[in-house]
Amino acid sequence: MDLKSKKGFSYRGSMYLILTLLALLLIGGVIIYRQSLLTHIKVNGSVKFDDDIFISIIFIAAATVVVSLFLAIRINRNIKNLERLALAMERGDEKESMPKFANDELGDIARHIIDLYSRLSEASESIKREHDKALHEEQEKLRIKRQLTNNINHELKTPVAAIQGYLETMITSKDMTDEERNSFIAKSYAHCQRLTQLLTDVSTITRMEDGSSRIEREIVDLHAIVGEIASDVTLLPDDKRMRMNIDLPSPMPVYGNSTLLISIIKNLTDNAIAYSGGRDIYVKCLGEQDGMYTISFADNGIGIEDDHIDYIFERFYRIDKGRSRKLGGTGLGLSIVKNGVLFHGGNIEVKNRKVGGLEFTFTLPIAKQIG
Repeated sequence: MDLKSKKGFSYRGSMYLILTLLALLLIGGVIIYRQSLLTHIKVNGSVKFDDDIFISIIFIAAATVVVSLFLAIRINRNIKNLERLALAMERGDEKESMPKFANDELGDIARHIIDLYSRLSEASESIKREHDKALHEEQEKLRIKRQLTNNINHELKTPVAAIQGYLETMITSKDMTDEERNSFIAKSYAHCQRLTQLLTDVSTITRMEDGSSRIEREIVDLHAIVGEIASDVTLLPDDKRMRMNIDLPSPMPVYGNSTLLISIIKNLTDNAIAYSGGRDIYVKCLGEQDGMYTISFADNGIGIEDDHIDYIFERFYRIDKGRSRKLGGTGLGLSIVKNGVLFHGGNIEVKNRKVGGLEFTFTLPIAKQIG
């Protein structure tokens, strides 16, 4: 029980009670004094004032005036404070800057109003923050989509122009040799493959962003995925082949989408083969913590300059644009890797190894069993 609940009367209520009693005493004193005068007139035939009763009546009247004045000042002060409170609320001032009220009923009501105003302000501010955040996210999505569209248009121009040029040359050049014609056809086919890969990568990113809730998840053996990709690497020509050194538990159950998991490992592998300049790839499980595998994917190549580290996951970001296009890269591979890891609730980091090459460290959710 708090202090307010222990009070028999509130301060202001007690003052009103005292004022009422004084008023009653004043009225009663006047009646008694009048009756005394009438009695004295009947008995003695003359008027005689009773000094004691008269002084008491004057004292009670003065006390009534003082108490009334005190209450009027107090009520007026509270009304003025309420007026300032209303103006402060209209301006949207902080709770701490609100006027202070006396410890009475009107003050209690005012404090309740201030608390309610404070809660409403906090709720309104929270709603505003959420709205601003949602608006910012929506604008960011639109910006990214516009940027993606512009980048796709830019990336499409080179292979489309090349294909068009090769075809026009073959159509207009009647005296082309079979060797030249076959060379142009092979180059056109290579550009078509690049276009197909670009569209596939864009589709993968769009699928993750717009339909992540509809992407199915299941228990997948990551060791088997890495092993299958390693087998494909052994079939590559000598100038593109790298040794894949795998140190993963078998089986290695991950709860996720098999297509996206394949994209993560394959894009990391393709990136190492195309740009690292190394001969070995190392895939290793660093441990398990909080229901997540921590995985290292590294190569023994030349690495990249530190200035590029923070940007390599951005879409269409290329360290060497000419070399990337020549090698057939779409500029979306590492973006797919990052988005794929984030889709699975993990995180990914990249750094240059001290002994040379790049190391990607990422986490994926552990599944309880394979089956």
